Amino acid sequence: MVVDSKSWYKFKRQLWSRLWEDLEIGYLDKDLLPVLVLFNLDRDIYTLSSCSGRIVVSDSKYPWSREESNIVLKKHVPLDYSELDALLKKPVVRRLWLNATGPIIHLSTRDPRTAAYVLRVARLAGYKHSGVLSVNRYKGVIVELTTGVRFSTFLAEAGNALEGDDVRKLVEKANEILLYGKLMLNRLYEVARRHLPRVVDEEVERHVKARGGLLDKAPAEIFVDMMRRLNQFNYIEAYKRIVAGMS
Repeated sequence: MVVDSKSWYKFKRQLWSRLWEDLEIGYLDKDLLPVLVLFNLDRDIYTLSSCSGRIVVSDSKYPWSREESNIVLKKHVPLDYSELDALLKKPVVRRLWLNATGPIIHLSTRDPRTAAYVLRVARLAGYKHSGVLSVNRYKGVIVELTTGVRFSTFLAEAGNALEGDDVRKLVEKANEILLYGKLMLNRLYEVARRHLPRVVDEEVERHVKARGGLLDKAPAEIFVDMMRRLNQFNYIEAYKRIVAGMS
């Protein structure tokens, strides 16, 4: 299928504007911004809804359920034991599951060749579970970049809930997975920066220069700043230990 370039570029402009709207209302993960800007700087790529990695508590029959499922807690920074302990004291409709996932980047390319190139770059960064989701004449080749970093475990159901040290251990493991995923986000940025953009989107470049400093900090630096503002200094040290272990 041949992608209609005129329509594709129209979608790119719309999604680029929406990115800044999401940032202003707090919907966009701040540590994700450098990665999204970098991809959009390529003339033949635009980004879609993406996530830098998160911890979620869902009320559902199974952790993968989509229907009859409610998210009761969502964090893009480390979870505190007290937050989960308070949640476990509330009534449960179905079952509570603790889920931690790594980054997921969705993007569109103007042609299959660019999609193949992006996937090669992503796999160099360890995103081996990535692939093409769909091909649309107007919206382009839709690609998902993901690492496979994932953790999911049971927390509670009516009359049966984990507590105490068991909950503390799960919080510790979920935070470890989140931090590992944040490191993988930074790795994608570092690898992609060596290979992109191939051809610069001049309109995006002008916008980036006008805002200034958007690529001055890597995702890891922004994430550490976020934890520092939240006084999560113990997780900063844990993050550094994971970085050292992967070096």
